[in-house]
Amino acid sequence: MSLNILLIAILIDLFFGEPSEKLHPVVWIGKLIDGLRAHMKKSKIYGAILVLGVVGCFTLVGYLIDLIPGVFGLLISAYFLKATFSITCLADTANMMKKHLDIGDLENAKKDLPKLVGRDTEQLSKKEMNSAVIESVAENFVDGIFSPLFYFLLFGLPGALAYKAINTLDSMVGQGHFGYFSARLDDLVNYIPARLSVLFILAGSVLYGSPLSALKVSWRDHGLTKSPNSGWPMAAMAGSLEISLKKPKNYILGSDLEMPETHHIKSAIRIMEMSTTFLIIVFFMIAYFVPMYY
Repeated sequence: MSLNILLIAILIDLFFGEPSEKLHPVVWIGKLIDGLRAHMKKSKIYGAILVLGVVGCFTLVGYLIDLIPGVFGLLISAYFLKATFSITCLADTANMMKKHLDIGDLENAKKDLPKLVGRDTEQLSKKEMNSAVIESVAENFVDGIFSPLFYFLLFGLPGALAYKAINTLDSMVGQGHFGYFSARLDDLVNYIPARLSVLFILAGSVLYGSPLSALKVSWRDHGLTKSPNSGWPMAAMAGSLEISLKKPKNYILGSDLEMPETHHIKSAIRIMEMSTTFLIIVFFMIAYFVPMYY
């Protein structure tokens, strides 16, 4: 059953992309977060209550969907699982940025870049924008693909939805005392996927990059980011493409290498897509040969 859910969810992503905003379960998570935090004091204890409420709610949603029988239940489960990850949208958004940068349309590039990264774009040079896009492709391979499928593999749809609720909480409130537990929990659930992601980026680098350089730079530079997790896939991507990735006033990954050109964005997308292909194959094999979970 879960293998069928995963297959259908992947096909939905590849052929239909993202659901409309009104019908997107992640938008519903965001609306629940907004609705609850509007009535809460901005303190650690209320931040913890928010985490418990939102994650608990969508974990329960996952369990209830699992109870729906037949083909209808299969399709609903696949729809909700698809909402937790995004392969096509990540590639499309990065390609859109590449088109802007290819023709030197820096104004629209700066307007659209916040769709991928949460940094001030106004003062970024073209190469720094190239870097930001590639960093986002690498980091979102974990947050937007690997981790939700990893928790689906372990715990089914409730696990995938719980992960997405945690990740959305971190994106929306993961700052200060109120967001303390959201941020720490997001760090925790991404801890293993972030480190395992290096193996898949190495595999994805065979055709489009340098696996040895990816291994070297990821091992050396993964600790340079403030996040305990994002440095692993980003440093691996920097090494694979043999480029430097720079967030001004924060970090430089692969500091001994040159800053990226726009064509490196396409290579990063190809590595992400190849890494995702290997990831899906491995997850299908695990699900097939370890049927106790399914």
